[in-house]
Amino acid sequence: MKIMTIILAISLCTAFVFVIYFQDANKSKDDISMEILKDNSGKMTLSDVKDSDQFVALPGNSSKVGYSSIRLWFKIKLNRYNADEINYLTINNPLFEDVTIYLPTSNDYEIKHFGYAYKSNSDEIGYVYPAFKIPPHFDHNNQYIYMTSKSLYGQNFIVQLVNDDHFRKTSMINVWVGGILFGVLVALFFYHLVTGIAIKNKTFIKYCFFVFTTLLWNAATTGLLNITGFKYANWIAEYSAGIGILMSLAIAIFMRAIFQTKTRFPKIDFCLKLLIVYFPITLLLFLFISKELGAFGAGASSVVYVMYFMIMFKGIRNKIIRSPQLITAWLLCIVSVILFYLTVFGMLPQSYIMIYYLFFLSCVSAIAFALSLAEIINDLNEEKQRNQILFENSEIQSRQFELAFIRAQMDPHFVHNTLNVIEGVIAENKEKAGSLVNDLSHYLRNIFDYSNSERYISIHEELDAVKFYVRIEQARFPDKIFVNYDIDPDIQLKVPRLVIQPLVENAIKHGIRKRKIAGTVTIRAKELEHGYLIAVEDDGVGIEEADKYNLLEYSPNKGIGLAHINARLKAEYGTQLQIVSEKGKGTAVRFDVPIKEQP
Repeated sequence: MKIMTIILAISLCTAFVFVIYFQDANKSKDDISMEILKDNSGKMTLSDVKDSDQFVALPGNSSKVGYSSIRLWFKIKLNRYNADEINYLTINNPLFEDVTIYLPTSNDYEIKHFGYAYKSNSDEIGYVYPAFKIPPHFDHNNQYIYMTSKSLYGQNFIVQLVNDDHFRKTSMINVWVGGILFGVLVALFFYHLVTGIAIKNKTFIKYCFFVFTTLLWNAATTGLLNITGFKYANWIAEYSAGIGILMSLAIAIFMRAIFQTKTRFPKIDFCLKLLIVYFPITLLLFLFISKELGAFGAGASSVVYVMYFMIMFKGIRNKIIRSPQLITAWLLCIVSVILFYLTVFGMLPQSYIMIYYLFFLSCVSAIAFALSLAEIINDLNEEKQRNQILFENSEIQSRQFELAFIRAQMDPHFVHNTLNVIEGVIAENKEKAGSLVNDLSHYLRNIFDYSNSERYISIHEELDAVKFYVRIEQARFPDKIFVNYDIDPDIQLKVPRLVIQPLVENAIKHGIRKRKIAGTVTIRAKELEHGYLIAVEDDGVGIEEADKYNLLEYSPNKGIGLAHINARLKAEYGTQLQIVSEKGKGTAVRFDVPIKEQP
């Protein structure tokens, strides 16, 4: 249904343009009559032509001549002419190479030259296609205007006689229409260039190459640059066939990317790769060897459109390509290619309306491709969202595995020894034994609460777990371990689960218990200007300077240790443990929590 709607819309638009097109083409048909003569020798002069009876009548004011390798002469008769008005003779083809017009006057002929071969020496007025102001002394009574032309790109044109008012209106229409269409392509180019660079997607860059060459091609074929006075307008017209080769190369490159031919259409992809090699060779021939040879080689550009048709036909039939934007771009391309070749071979008169309609089709096709690229961005965003969900799920699993790992590292001797202590205390002090059982229960619940996999907990919850552990250790080693809690009363901080308790455990096990006399562990949590300071300090046996750095190196035999906590802090905050120790005087382990990293 979508395809039928697209086809209907394009058909109605094309039909509407054709109605206007044929009205314009036939507007001056009765006012002007034309005849044609082929100069096979290429040496005929105006005198030879005037005396020749070999002229063949043409239908009205249209030459309808396609490519011709020989020079042609045209005899133009103005059937209606108002000498009281300012009149212009216009020839609707901006790609002539060499044209000479002989305008009859009361004395002789006034000669006008134009075409890209003349460049700055052309006699034409700044207009989208060649135009000449009829001189006041023009003799239109029973006199013919003679015109001789040569062009590699076909000599299909319409001759019109327009007054000054019509000439200015037409000029303004060309400026507005051409300016809008050029603006659309320029906007598409820069938007997708920036987007492609930002998201690092080569398809967008290849699309920009396609839009840029399309812009150059239409600049050459519409002749709009002639109005602007652009210095190299004639140069662009002269090398329009080379620009066409470059555009075909851009289309082939873009097609491989947008349709993913390497995986979807491998045989067609092989042909496209051959064309991508062939086009630069042809372009070099055109630029440096022979324009005729290069232009002949440019005929292979039509192969690109054959490949394009095959890709879309197979893609739609196999339901690989379903995007209405890509289908729209393809149908517009088919319409524009058909109309272009009908015009090139002289089957349709070359009116400026047809030229700009082809330009319009190029712009809409480029917009359709742009919309399909927007779908790529949407797909990338959806994929990003899916990956984000997968990442979050994997992160949850990672935290669960991490906590499971930490819990699995708990020393079973600690539980065994604690139970032995409780057993000994029961006979002496049942209340104390009950308190120890309660502490052990809370401690084990904190360690083995697999239902709670929250990434962060409040520091007060973490300190509760520390207190359970400390009371158990103090029961195991009476009058040996003292703990001070230097905590800011209003601190609101969340920390990773099981990050402080292991530090306290290390301080007690490796600092206090190894000394002969009692020792003290101080736990600090302070809010600073730029974050928080967490510290666990002891006055135990201390650490050798050489061993201090080894503590932060991970080893599977070290259990959870400082190295594992350090790795977690780096991942969470980008910070790490700081160890300050002096042998025989104690150890302080600290880390910072930036405020901006708070959940």
